[in-house]
Amino acid sequence: MAATGAPAAEASGVPTASINVWWASGGTDLDNLWAGMIKSFESSHPGDTVNIEYQSVAGEAYRAKFLAGLASSKPPALVISWGGGPLEEYVKAGVVQPFADPGMNNAGNPSWKSDFLPVTLKGVTFNGKIYGMPFEGTQPVFFEYNKSVFKKYGLSFPSTWPELLGDVKTFNSHSIIPIALGNADNWEGLMYLEYLTDRIGGPQAFLNVEAGDKGAWSEPAIQKALTDIQLLVNDKAFNVGYDSVSWTTGAPSALLYSGKAAMQLMGVWDVSTIYSNDASFVKSGGLGLASFPTVPGGAGNIGDLEGNTSVYSILASHLTKAQTYVAEQFMTYFDTKGYAQHLISTATVPTIAGVGNLIQSSTLGRYLGPVYESVEKAPFFQYSWDQYLGPTIAIPMLDNLSKVFELSETPAQLAAVMNKFQTGS
Repeated sequence: MAATGAPAAEASGVPTASINVWWASGGTDLDNLWAGMIKSFESSHPGDTVNIEYQSVAGEAYRAKFLAGLASSKPPALVISWGGGPLEEYVKAGVVQPFADPGMNNAGNPSWKSDFLPVTLKGVTFNGKIYGMPFEGTQPVFFEYNKSVFKKYGLSFPSTWPELLGDVKTFNSHSIIPIALGNADNWEGLMYLEYLTDRIGGPQAFLNVEAGDKGAWSEPAIQKALTDIQLLVNDKAFNVGYDSVSWTTGAPSALLYSGKAAMQLMGVWDVSTIYSNDASFVKSGGLGLASFPTVPGGAGNIGDLEGNTSVYSILASHLTKAQTYVAEQFMTYFDTKGYAQHLISTATVPTIAGVGNLIQSSTLGRYLGPVYESVEKAPFFQYSWDQYLGPTIAIPMLDNLSKVFELSETPAQLAAVMNKFQTGS
């Protein structure tokens, strides 16, 4: 694992510093784990005045709180962030700095980078420098499916888009909901646009949007993806009232494990949610996970992933050298197999390299293991568009996409709106 280098001045004592850590709540288990790691770090420096004050920030208010904190004269040393656009805004504003080894003059090139799956660092690397350390799990999106329902009607999970459309018809003919969906919060439906765009146009289709290219939303891959979404709606692929129910209620997942629905497109975080509600369904192997199907003639690789590569801890700029040293040294606690084991125990897939065997031997190893392998081998892993693009683009994108799902807006109309946001006109 990564070396924890120290400055020459450390020969006469570790730098004295107190730092604040603001992380959005990862749930009780993670909050307790992080608090315990802080105590362990402090106790490993007997006689030194190293102190870490930890605040767990819950709810959506954390974004505004963190931005205000980073811009202040006395910022928290470490805060949580998604990768992509929002983090890049912090970089451009000069309120965050790239990571180095503790006390070393190698900004942006910390030795711990080799301890993580390379694809998970893409969204936090700008101008060749790494501005975020993964410290929660990786969360790609897969199709979940009820194996018993598929078996009952003589079907295996479809590997191509036309096969999926055929299965939709079959399930409808037997009064089974083909695909469970709760799209009240709009991000749930975005996963269909993300995957269809990739499978049709390959990674470049979204990279053009990311780059701010004029007319990017009118590109054929995105327009075809939106058209295919409306095809699903017209084919009655989703449960009645999908646009007024939220995934967070648990209702869509319940349709899946109760056998009322055949499949659901969702992030792997849902595996532990289903496990907590119907452990027997998961333990028996009744839950299946599958890649999003290919589109004939499309440029995308079936190994390409969409979702959240990870959640990251980022380092504030306006710190003393001692505070920077302490913060960077503390973060080396998060790239070890020991920490990976803690994550696995909470049904979380770590981003740390070389822990596949640990995952396979865990309670949910049959599910989490293949997820880890898919991330390890992914040709491309696109961060969720709403997180990656930032709120200026994401809010109107989700709002207009919901209208596409409701058939009140055409793909061309969405493009016309979004192309204006893309160019800022």
